[in-house]
Amino acid sequence: MEFNFHNPTDVYFGPGEFTRAGELASRLGRKCLLVTGRGSARRLGFLEKMEKMLDEAGVGYVHYSGIEPNPHLETCADAAEVAVEEECDFIVALGGGSVMDACKAIAVGFHDPDNLWDYINHGQGEVKRVEQALPLMVIPTLAATGSEMDNGGVITRWETREKCVISSPKLFPGVALIDPELTVSVPLDYTMDGVFDMAVHVMESYFNGDRDTPLQGRIIEGFLLAVFDEGAKLYRDPSNLKLRENVQWPSSLALSGFFTAGRGGVYPVHLLEHPLSGHWDISHGRGLALIQPRWMWYVLDSDPVPFARFAANVMGIDPSGDYLEDARAGVKALCKWLDGVDLFLTLSDLGIDEGDGLVRAAEDSIRLYGGKNGQIGGVMPLGLEDVLAIYRMCGTRDFI
Repeated sequence: MEFNFHNPTDVYFGPGEFTRAGELASRLGRKCLLVTGRGSARRLGFLEKMEKMLDEAGVGYVHYSGIEPNPHLETCADAAEVAVEEECDFIVALGGGSVMDACKAIAVGFHDPDNLWDYINHGQGEVKRVEQALPLMVIPTLAATGSEMDNGGVITRWETREKCVISSPKLFPGVALIDPELTVSVPLDYTMDGVFDMAVHVMESYFNGDRDTPLQGRIIEGFLLAVFDEGAKLYRDPSNLKLRENVQWPSSLALSGFFTAGRGGVYPVHLLEHPLSGHWDISHGRGLALIQPRWMWYVLDSDPVPFARFAANVMGIDPSGDYLEDARAGVKALCKWLDGVDLFLTLSDLGIDEGDGLVRAAEDSIRLYGGKNGQIGGVMPLGLEDVLAIYRMCGTRDFI
């Protein structure tokens, strides 16, 4: 086991912590680009409160709104130019994962707005190294992506529908202000999208990483048990602040690097989902809910052991002694959990056609993420026909 664990984000967590936003922002700079999405921050009063706190703290700001659910490269580049013109010296992200991801790209684009795509890994020969980025403060309004404590983001070049990753140690937020009260007003469907999003973040490493890491394996299993249990309760009681708190912290930790240090692993479910949300602009969490059980069912025959362990230790399946049988039982149990929170979905539920568009999405998955071998990595490497087969499994609930 060999790794470097580094997470410099200064976290302030708890109900009511939002009232400290102005004070904390003043530690990062004198004038910020205050970035929000398409209107919910204003509608819910968060923007007005934030602006007042910045005024009281003597921090200047320029508001930039309109970040898309799958943030566009073009929007990020435009926002970066605004930050340059307004002489901002840091960025505040007030919103969900898309806003936080966008702000990471904006932070890089501030120093090189004309070449922002070069810093994003889209399968080019060499990804441009991030040498400098504006400081970043993030205030999440949704428990989902964990972007508040990681060093990466996902950006879509809308012109070509390419959804790809930007990452650098320089993109860890300097301050994460995490107040679960800001998430209570999130609609139930988005809430559950976020719950499953955070679960998949650690499931990827659990299935595809180094299994000879017993502590990390047990931590991930405990994480998933808590997320599935608290998420199901939250589905039944979405206004419960304590339950919001109980899923917000797992969301923040999921991609912090703590759970997966020394375990590693690739992210095939994400790499299959990105082309779908890139082409059809669907919620990332919903796309993951669509792909995850089908991917598991498709690959588990190649190595059923980690899936059987998941079945026993997370989904509560009594081991039969037959790894393959247990692995399949675990997928069925996961589908039942998804169905119980309205996330057992099909392509048609998300408005995705099964024609040529699906073929193009599969081709994008291999082209953008398949590397020199033309395969998506993981417990079972996937070629183009494998990806397309998994996509087509998503057309029905009866794939088992």
